[in-house]
Amino acid sequence: MSNKKNYSSYDDFYRNLHTSGASIIEFNNGRAPCIGVGNERFRKFLNYAAGRKMAVDTNLDIYHNERDVFVQINMRILDTDFEDSFLFHANDMVAFFKVMLDSALILLSPTNPSSMSEDIFAIQLPKREKLEDAFRIISKYTNKTGFE
Repeated sequence: MSNKKNYSSYDDFYRNLHTSGASIIEFNNGRAPCIGVGNERFRKFLNYAAGRKMAVDTNLDIYHNERDVFVQINMRILDTDFEDSFLFHANDMVAFFKVMLDSALILLSPTNPSSMSEDIFAIQLPKREKLEDAFRIISKYTNKTGFE
């Protein structure tokens, strides 16, 4: 299963933006970026992860036109066929990506957690230098530092 998309126009980016929300939450005595995921999508992710030692390969694809910055977060659970991606317009989310850099985490949470027994799924991001490179690009083209 692959959710990675190819975009051929500016409108394609806007049509494919993740619409279930993203926020910064308190987590393990710190702050972490959290992506809202529909309950069915969240459950599917948990089904692939349940009961196994796993690694999630996570990459950030950055698209920009020197004014708008879009970031597609791609996740693939290794040794499975599970892949998913989330596209964001980063111009108004620089703090989200700064917290991602600082925490080296991405959290997934169902959009209706009261109907789920698991509320948060945490993914550690081991490629710190890749996060730094990505944040440098986001910050450069949005002219924001993440502290606004």
